[in-house]
Amino acid sequence: MNSRERLTAALSHKEPDRVPVDLGGLATTIELEAYKSLVRHLKIDVPPTCFRQFHVAPDESVLQLFGVDTRYVRPGPADKRYETGSADRVIDDWGVEWYNPPSSYYYDISSSPLQDASMQGLRSYKWPEPDDPGRFRGLADRARDLYENTQYALVADPVGSGVFEQAWILRGLENFLVDLMLNPSFASALMERIADVHIALWDNYLDAVGEYIQVAVVIDDLGTEESLMMSPDTYRRLVKPVQSRVWSHIKSRTDAALFLHSCGAIAPLIPDLIEIGVDIINPVQVSAKGMDPAQLKQRFGDEIVFWGGGCDTQQVLPYGSADDVRNEVATRVAQLSPGGGFVFCQVHNIQPDVPPENIVAMYQAVADYGRYGED
Repeated sequence: MNSRERLTAALSHKEPDRVPVDLGGLATTIELEAYKSLVRHLKIDVPPTCFRQFHVAPDESVLQLFGVDTRYVRPGPADKRYETGSADRVIDDWGVEWYNPPSSYYYDISSSPLQDASMQGLRSYKWPEPDDPGRFRGLADRARDLYENTQYALVADPVGSGVFEQAWILRGLENFLVDLMLNPSFASALMERIADVHIALWDNYLDAVGEYIQVAVVIDDLGTEESLMMSPDTYRRLVKPVQSRVWSHIKSRTDAALFLHSCGAIAPLIPDLIEIGVDIINPVQVSAKGMDPAQLKQRFGDEIVFWGGGCDTQQVLPYGSADDVRNEVATRVAQLSPGGGFVFCQVHNIQPDVPPENIVAMYQAVADYGRYGED
């Protein structure tokens, strides 16, 4: 099987020749410091390329070495962008300011522009321009070239944070959680306005690539390690209808499977997510409450694809031995791969402190244990 056939089989809940492997998405890639250590270890002399903050787009030589079946088709930067004049501060397309503290590998939110906004403020806010030509320049040609001249599975992740996550980023997490309880009309109006922008972005994006992609990624973290970020009732009343509007629109425009990235203890919402069109759950955060992969596979394995969960990124991958990593991968593959419906990657992005030996051990392990029809 080639990569596209392999992934298509897994998404159809059929067993391919081996478990498909992913690396390189917004929530499935490797962070810059870990990548630099890895390519030194592999003796690959190629400068790293980051597509967002410190998230690396791995070089083709690394992807081929690790048997990665996916390739990502991303929009370019908008022509109209905010400028800060500072390397450690970034203002994104939504007007949110991010700050990279000294000696930190991540950017933190330093300013949420709608933290004091009223309903009138939503109407007057400068929203992103979904028709900015920079985002889509050359995109159709890149997607067509990958589709026609390679055999990889093509994945689209053009938007970033979803309606819930983008709302609290704009508003501030505490403010928006309070809004959901005490000012639900404002919370709904904010999410609906974000949804309008997302739908317009997806329309432009799918005009260019919709016929070529196999997977469309949406991102909306709904859980913590212990629980959901809101009650199931609040989710169903306020968040779910807006997500459904965006996701059903995406699915009306492409045959690609819908991939939801949501960290945390989201098991209570999986039936709701299936109901509104989610085909794939990522990352399968195996350390979170209620996210035991064997139980999830038993309950939902016929209805949804598990993409991730292949190796814990909080303890095992950074702090375990290479043998610990191999044992973890063997266990997760055995739990999640039977009957298809599983795509391998680590639980979340490979973090900066992960030893390169453990990364190599992880991909060697999935190559060893991920073949179907072998004992």
